[in-house]
Amino acid sequence: MKKPTKEDAELYLELIQTFSTPSDHEAGNWFMREFTAKDYEEFKTKYPVNSEGLLNVSRILAFYEVAGALVSHGLLNENLLFDASDIAFTWGKLEKIIPGWQKETSPALWENAAWLGKRYKVWQKKVWKPNLKWKTSSS
Repeated sequence: MKKPTKEDAELYLELIQTFSTPSDHEAGNWFMREFTAKDYEEFKTKYPVNSEGLLNVSRILAFYEVAGALVSHGLLNENLLFDASDIAFTWGKLEKIIPGWQKETSPALWENAAWLGKRYKVWQKKVWKPNLKWKTSSS
C-alpha cells in the first residue's frame, strides 16, 4: 500500500480549505441533521430545484467530485482521503440518489464522486481494519 506523501497532505489540506466556506459548513451540518431520501425520486420531491436542500447536497457532492478526480488521476492518496474524511457516513446516504440523478440528467453528473464512493467500499473491505490496525500493518 502506497504511503501518503507530504504533497498528498498538502493537497488534502488545500482541498479541505477550498471547501471550508461558511456555506459549506452549513451544508454539512444540514446534511448530518436533516438529509433523508431513500432514492432519487424522493430526493427530487423533498429537495426540488432551487431549494436549500438541493444546494446543500450539491455542495457536499462537489467536494467528493473534486476529491474523486484527484484520486482517480493519482494526484491524491486514497488512504489519506478515506482515513481523514467522513465519506463512510456521507456516501451511505448519497449513493441512493446518484444513479437516478445521472439517469435523468447525464451519466457524467457526479461521476467522480460516484467512482470515489465505489472505491471507498473496496478500500473499506480490503484495507481498513478497526482500531487503526490497518495503519500499523502497512508500516
